Amino acid sequence: MKKGDKIVGIVLLILVLLTLSATLVYKKINKGTEHIAVIKSDGKVIKTIDLNKVVGQQKFTVKTASGHFNTIIATKDSIKVKDADCLHKECVKSGSIEEPGGIIVCLPNKLMISIDGEKISTKEEENKVIDGGTF
Repeated sequence: MKKGDKIVGIVLLILVLLTLSATLVYKKINKGTEHIAVIKSDGKVIKTIDLNKVVGQQKFTVKTASGHFNTIIATKDSIKVKDADCLHKECVKSGSIEEPGGIIVCLPNKLMISIDGEKISTKEEENKVIDGGTF
């Protein structure tokens, strides 16, 4: 092993450690967010679930006017489509979503599940927020 190979290895190791630590810090900062799952069928909100307060596993089925269905499972901090009668089942294949901004869509059944989150702020954090911009 040459000296240049060792330097490249050390630099890569440092980059990996920095990336991991930044990810952990980001997740710790976002720990104080609410995770509200909003389930819409045909553009209308049919159910909202606070994923932080789910105990165990909640399973329910959303049926459309045309007779199609999606079976949804909500657990603590995540939600997913377990089964659907659409052709390609992309909504099932997309897996579970856990973070605010995550979304699952079933186009044939006109179903959309998204996670909305609000950061729970303290009085000190509210005072530090910049309420305007300057150029």
